[in-house]
Amino acid sequence: MRQAQYYKPSNTFSFGGFILMFISMLVAGALLSWLYVILQAVIPIIYLCILITVGFGAAIGGIGALFVKVYKIRYPAIAIISTLIAMLFVYLFHWCVYVARDYDKNLYDYMKAQSAARYFLNATDAQVKSDEGIQYMLADRDSNPTAWKADGMDKLLGMSDDEIASSMKAMAGKNAYTFYYEYRNQPVHSIGYLLVHPGDLWEDICNINETGRWTMSSRHSYSSTSSKEPVKGVFLWITWFGEMLLMFIPAAAIVYARAGSPFIEQDNDWAITDKPQLSFKFVDPYPGNSAGEKQFKSVFTNDIDSLFTLMPYLSQMGSLNTFYTATYCHSKFYTENYLTITHTKVTNQKNNQRAVSSVVKKVRVDADYIATLHGMFGYPVPSDCPGTNRFAQQAQPQQEQPADQQNYQQPQQSYDQQSYQQPQQSYDQQAQYQQPQQSYDQQAQYQQPQQDYAAQDDFSSGDMDGIDTSNIDLSTLDNMNK
Repeated sequence: MRQAQYYKPSNTFSFGGFILMFISMLVAGALLSWLYVILQAVIPIIYLCILITVGFGAAIGGIGALFVKVYKIRYPAIAIISTLIAMLFVYLFHWCVYVARDYDKNLYDYMKAQSAARYFLNATDAQVKSDEGIQYMLADRDSNPTAWKADGMDKLLGMSDDEIASSMKAMAGKNAYTFYYEYRNQPVHSIGYLLVHPGDLWEDICNINETGRWTMSSRHSYSSTSSKEPVKGVFLWITWFGEMLLMFIPAAAIVYARAGSPFIEQDNDWAITDKPQLSFKFVDPYPGNSAGEKQFKSVFTNDIDSLFTLMPYLSQMGSLNTFYTATYCHSKFYTENYLTITHTKVTNQKNNQRAVSSVVKKVRVDADYIATLHGMFGYPVPSDCPGTNRFAQQAQPQQEQPADQQNYQQPQQSYDQQSYQQPQQSYDQQAQYQQPQQSYDQQAQYQQPQQDYAAQDDFSSGDMDGIDTSNIDLSTLDNMNK
């Protein structure tokens, strides 16, 4: 019995490759964020939006896995940490894109269509440039300077008397966007600005959460003309957190799988997976048993050769509802091989729907194991594999093996079987038993009482010369016979 030995990564990595991996994920994430935000805004189907979110994270994870492979980073923990940090920055950049686009779509266009006086002070152009209007604003500032700043009036009009007066006069005749961002020179909430002002970004996110941007029936931006309430508040926070997980988990899983895949230190390269990849299917020994997978794993873990006791699942058997599939990757010359076994359960035969689960992963096996696996299914053993097919070895005729090996490798038999196996005899001995069958009368001649051993010996020799017959009365014998 050979217990399963699993692959363990060497936990080595290239620092330069680690940095390049991190930067590449940031750059790719930044570029994909544009496409992601646009798709999320224009696609109304929520379930499709979820798939896009998963795809966004998987795409970034794929970029990271590529650099893991190229720079041979076989330190899964480092790869995961790098991925999570990169995804945090990507998620931040995604929010910058989202908020900047929200400003463009829902605020800036609206401000350009509104007069500054009406938009900011709910007044007319004549009112804001009149002396009465200016004095009113100066009095409001003097009454509560703290509230004046808290409401952002210092950014809109200023703090001094002259600044407030000139700002109100300039407000007349301008739209809200031109006055605030061009005349007052307030910063536009662009992506670059939000990246370096995380406090303003957080404030904008909170403002969006208070009002909402989309409804449950549609992922399009929320309109005030919609009859449905927008998603906002606590539920929107939960939705955003779920979105983050849908991004992070696929990215981390892909990078971890790549960094944790078998690496052949002797070859200084990743293990080879043949294309096309052979699969070895076995009949499920525990069909219908809910604990079958655990039982199979327990048996296999204690003895990896137990796989060869299963029945191969061949095409002529038809379809099965459950079966196991073995695949492997290998070193260049099959000095290291790692076996993975999955369990497949057909849930819907008509639609070919299946549930596939991994049972064991990356179990190390030798070249003989690989050769035997091929031989069991009738596949040719790979040319570079030095292993021996045990099934072919067992099937060799015994006469081709040394005599002592023949005697040793006899299969165990029951007592009754052994009783029929007489030792081999010489040709002369066999000839004595191979006489033709005789009639009953002939057989009776041989069934005489046993004679003295010496007499049998003399008779069997056919020599009568040594017997003295001079004293025998032959006439007496004749009268007795009559």
